[in-house]
Amino acid sequence: MKKPLINFKTARIIEIVSIVLMLILVGLTVLLELNKALLAVSIVGGLTVYVVAAFFDRCPHCGRNLDRVSLLRDGFCPRCGAPLEEEERPMRTTETACAKVNLTLSVGEKRPDGYHEVETAMTGVGLYDTVALYRNTGPWDRLECDPPVTERAGDNLCMKALRVFFEEFGPKKDFVTIQLEKHIPTQAGLGGGSSDAAAVLRGLRTLYAPNMTDTRLEKMAENLGSDVPFFIQGGTALATGRGEKLEALPKMPQCWLVIVKPEESHSTAAMYAAIDSAESRSGSNSRMVLEGLDGGDLAKIAAGLSNDFQQVLPEGSAIPAIVETLRQQGALNAQMTGSGSAVFGLFHRREDAELAASVLKEDYPQTFCVPQV
Repeated sequence: MKKPLINFKTARIIEIVSIVLMLILVGLTVLLELNKALLAVSIVGGLTVYVVAAFFDRCPHCGRNLDRVSLLRDGFCPRCGAPLEEEERPMRTTETACAKVNLTLSVGEKRPDGYHEVETAMTGVGLYDTVALYRNTGPWDRLECDPPVTERAGDNLCMKALRVFFEEFGPKKDFVTIQLEKHIPTQAGLGGGSSDAAAVLRGLRTLYAPNMTDTRLEKMAENLGSDVPFFIQGGTALATGRGEKLEALPKMPQCWLVIVKPEESHSTAAMYAAIDSAESRSGSNSRMVLEGLDGGDLAKIAAGLSNDFQQVLPEGSAIPAIVETLRQQGALNAQMTGSGSAVFGLFHRREDAELAASVLKEDYPQTFCVPQV
């Protein structure tokens, strides 16, 4: 976006002055019975100046024309949500990024765009990364990660979220440092990378556009990955399409989860290919879980757990044994989340979950006991 020749404050002053002068000239023309040609010139001239000034009456951030009613009401751009006055903005903000588990996951046919149709009920769980963002003077945007990321910083989903935000919002006047503290295991099906990206979008909203709506953020999130819009909305939701179409569901009843991440990791592309090669598909399998959520019935939710990817696990996978151990340790039910390789078990009581976690942790160090959120 090019910087306008006249900023919105100057344009607004010119608009007001042109209207006032036009009214004064019109009044003088009528009162003093001056030439009517002067009246016409006053009106045309005033309106011309007003229209020209109104053309430059744009948001200094996104460049779109301003809605005067919205401006008078709250002082924010109605298009991008940024404050129009150069007020003191926060220099730093911190967001938490929760993990998710898939209560159901049904994979449909491959679409022409390369994605698969999916239907999945997801819920957030109390395992978090921490994402801190702060504005700095540059000379570039930075990503600092603990533990360090193995990919190029520019390829990281957090940095992609930064680029997507400013492509939509407009050019920024400073640079941003992202500090990412990782606790959610990677390559686990827990959505850690997607949740981190959503946290970056929320944090940038706090720093640059506090009036921006969740709907606008979700549209940006769709450009980053199928799971990212869910982490803007949070809670429990049914996702369809490629995962970006969300329907909010009732909150999970109070429960505890034991999450186990074995050493193995699964290629998401390979898991989808395995499903495509399977002789049959399970079809939609969310009904029992949805009924359980509607009734606040954890036992029914647990009975309805399902995941198509669990039917096409590679030979020698530790996941079936982990699922069985969780059940033996008192889980209402257990299954893999996403395309793996993390497994979760549902428990009524924290004490039972903690005991099960202590048993699993002996063989699987990345074992966590967390509440639903």
